Amino acid sequence: MLQLRVEAIKWELPDTATFFLREVSGRRISYRAGQFITLVFTHHEEEIRRSYSLSSSPDEGLLSITVKRIANGEISRFMLTKIKPGDTLNAVEPAGRFTLTDTEAPREILLFAAGSGIVPVYSQLKYALSRAGRSRLVLVYSNINANFILFRNELEALAIQHPEKFTIIHQLSSEANRLNNLVVEQLVRRHITDLPRAEFYTCGPFTYMRMIRLTLLYLGVEPNQIRKENFVLETVPVAATTVNYPPRNIRIHFNNEMHDLTVGENQSILQAALQNNIALPYSCRVGDCSTCAAKCTAGTIQMAKNDVLTDADLAAGWILTCTGHAVSDSVVIEFGV
Repeated sequence: MLQLRVEAIKWELPDTATFFLREVSGRRISYRAGQFITLVFTHHEEEIRRSYSLSSSPDEGLLSITVKRIANGEISRFMLTKIKPGDTLNAVEPAGRFTLTDTEAPREILLFAAGSGIVPVYSQLKYALSRAGRSRLVLVYSNINANFILFRNELEALAIQHPEKFTIIHQLSSEANRLNNLVVEQLVRRHITDLPRAEFYTCGPFTYMRMIRLTLLYLGVEPNQIRKENFVLETVPVAATTVNYPPRNIRIHFNNEMHDLTVGENQSILQAALQNNIALPYSCRVGDCSTCAAKCTAGTIQMAKNDVLTDADLAAGWILTCTGHAVSDSVVIEFGV
């Protein structure tokens, strides 16, 4: 578990602030641009976890998360009203698969962000543009009006510094300039010349990302060319399943230790591990993020829900332990591979 001291707080908008963090021990935290950290709180003797995208780049000295006030969001309200410089936060190591691939090769990358969905994209942009890669990045950023544009000055500065590599397109609802299927199609045709090699990233509300994904698939984009990030995980609903999963014996390799345990009837791998005092990383518990992702190197796992791993990830053996159920004996789960 990380212990992060709040070094400074910067208000970006009236309802949004950036928290600059440093590990109390002084250890530099390793992560990839586009990942998130999961903060761990104790409230009324109950553990509560919330994931926040990192707005910092791995090149920067401090970690930073940018938190927007969510309606009825208990933790975001607490963060914005109670946390102050000098406070210490508990967190899980950075995780997430919403990360850019190699930008050294000439590649067209189209990024769609809405509102605070810009946070992980901002991290990606800073990291990619600081390198000598030949990729061309186009950001399509949707907001209600100009007053809601997060990191506006910083984004404009990046566009000025890298005119040959980076373009910003603002979509403002107040100016009747709203993103829809037709606009997405027009943007793709205008900015993407090599569709099979292009990459697409989306972060925003569910319906926004679904619309973009369906349009891209209609245009012939392959699913493994599309990455998305669910950036609001304030609630943790209980996942229901009508499938019956009998008890199974599994082995988990975690923190350089092997754990042999029995997964009970209809238990997920994560539930069984926590029950056996194996502190696997997790956050959403419903297949919406990838904090709990690991590799299945033997046996067979079936996931009740997966809203983050791509076909390529699945082919490589990645699974989500929060919704993963063993459907054979001799299952082996590996972390840190």
